[in-house]
Amino acid sequence: MKFISTICGILCTASLAAQIVYTDNVWLQNRITFARNNNEVIPEPTAFRIRTTPSALEVEVKLESSYWKKFQEKPFTPVPSKWPREESVEIFLDPGRSCSKYIQLAAGVHGNLFDSRLVKKPWTAKWSVSREDFKGGVILKFVIPFDETMKKPETGDIWGFNICRNVKTAAVYFSTFAKVGARFHSPSKFAELRFGTETTFAEANLKKNLKQLSAVEKEISAAELSSHFAERISKLRKSCNETDIQAIKDELRLMKVMKEIK
Repeated sequence: MKFISTICGILCTASLAAQIVYTDNVWLQNRITFARNNNEVIPEPTAFRIRTTPSALEVEVKLESSYWKKFQEKPFTPVPSKWPREESVEIFLDPGRSCSKYIQLAAGVHGNLFDSRLVKKPWTAKWSVSREDFKGGVILKFVIPFDETMKKPETGDIWGFNICRNVKTAAVYFSTFAKVGARFHSPSKFAELRFGTETTFAEANLKKNLKQLSAVEKEISAAELSSHFAERISKLRKSCNETDIQAIKDELRLMKVMKEIK
């Protein structure tokens, strides 16, 4: 079982999605693609932006379309624990990018709210959504509080993330930001939610990676495997990459398991 878990970790690291979004409060325009074809942007204009406050993660999603009046035909009345049958948005969050434990939130343009909490510990935080109307569409604002289970991240941290728009026209279809295809519940393919601006994230993440690299080197030395990893460690000292460090950690765990089996 331990061997299988290690293999799964390696596969997860190898399949991390390339899409990136920062918590810089900058609108990302028309990055949502068809679930059936992740290379084709949907025709309905869609934008989103993300920021953090001292107490919560805030995600705003702008939904536009030629049938935008349908979004506003009913007042926005929050109804918890009810899957939205109307046009809706789904958000997936994987704190710490575990590739296994994540939270799914869904909100419809008329107020139906639903969440699925696939986390190790019960997540009891009360998230909320509000709607802002404008000519041409609506903006749904998600406020997702931090707590002991979903702790506030630091600048330089990375979470798994995806955002989806469920379009309800004459031709109903689903769409996604991360390239997950039609399988939305694929955390290993979620995009990267990077905390900070592009600049502040890079600086903080480099410091974090160098600290991790130092710890990994000590573990490698203790396992008497320094010669095996010497070349890669040398390269990482010059250009420290989180994914490469994780790959070394996974390989080190695998080698330790193989020793135990022998």
